Amino acid sequence: MMEKVRLILEQYLTSGDRLIVGVSGGPDSTALLDIVVQYFKTLNPIIIAHVNHGIRGKAADADEKFVRQLAKSYGLKCEVKRVKLAGKTHQEEIGRKVRREFFEKLCSKYKAKWILTAHTQDDQIETIVFNFLRGAGPAGLAGMKTANGFYLKPLLTTTKSQILAFLKARKLKYCQDKTNEDTRLRRVFIRKKILPLLFEFNPAFKKNLLRNSVLFAAVNEWLKKEAQHFLEQHQKGRSLFPLKEYERLPDALKLQVIQEAYCMTKKSSYNLPFIKVNEICRMLSRRIGNKKIMLPGGGGAFHLRKGTVEHKAF
Repeated sequence: MMEKVRLILEQYLTSGDRLIVGVSGGPDSTALLDIVVQYFKTLNPIIIAHVNHGIRGKAADADEKFVRQLAKSYGLKCEVKRVKLAGKTHQEEIGRKVRREFFEKLCSKYKAKWILTAHTQDDQIETIVFNFLRGAGPAGLAGMKTANGFYLKPLLTTTKSQILAFLKARKLKYCQDKTNEDTRLRRVFIRKKILPLLFEFNPAFKKNLLRNSVLFAAVNEWLKKEAQHFLEQHQKGRSLFPLKEYERLPDALKLQVIQEAYCMTKKSSYNLPFIKVNEICRMLSRRIGNKKIMLPGGGGAFHLRKGTVEHKAF
């Protein structure tokens, strides 16, 4: 395990890089922190980031205390954000948004090169299945990237069993989150209920899924480049491209052009939900005048104007 992770760290990190390491106190993030500290040997500018979501009461406070003590044992700075998600709907989505915003704020504050998170191969499998069930396109079926923007996931090829063996060998303690057994949460339901059935149906399911994710990643990368090339050639300013030229594209490329135009408008690497992409494409195919489609977060819209497709943020 260590050799695989070390090769990834060597590929992306250099001595002196400032790093934000997300640490929940669970086995994955505890192992990640220890590996990164071992890798650099000498004290590196590493900042531990922890979010207390306020969902599990005293248990969450105990996790926070553990992470603070862990940071102290390594001689590292620890930044903590406390929020109250208890009782709110869509806790999973809100929790991810809170973590992402907190991590990225710290990245800017400390001028860090990377935000390291402890996503594993098991998380990758769950993510791809989750994306498939919600109707994702090639980008979703490709799963997570080892490096994406500011984010680096060094454990993405590492299994949970390998991590537990590493922690045992290193005699490292970690926290147990009881919500990881709560099948009312969608990802836990996939992990505990759906995946065991898929593995029983096809013992090679895991291997096939990961192999296909590589194929989808390659397809998605090609589509992105072609869509970006189209926009570079035909876009007027940063918010208009000709409908006539767009209509000549293959259907798959039309979808990706909408996706890239959205990311450009929002200056974001986060994808537009596939259902919204289809909705926009249907609108354009019907040439529905000035009808606008609001995007997630109320951030922008697409509409037709004098033979051009306009996309802009609000």
